[in-house]
Amino acid sequence: MAKLILTDACYNGLKNVQKCKSENKPEHEHLVKEANMQIEKNRNRYAAAYKNAGFYLGQ
Repeated sequence: MAKLILTDACYNGLKNVQKCKSENKPEHEHLVKEANMQIEKNRNRYAAAYKNAGFYLGQ
């Protein structure tokens, strides 16, 4: 089995680093919401297509 060679920073963390939280802009939130709506719309469309295909193949 291979052995990983890790530096001390992996165990102790980085020094002199400031942690901060990323803030999303309202435009970004709007784009994410739009993308999620489009994904859900396509998921429903594909589900309906598979259901209809099952009816055609089952006959």
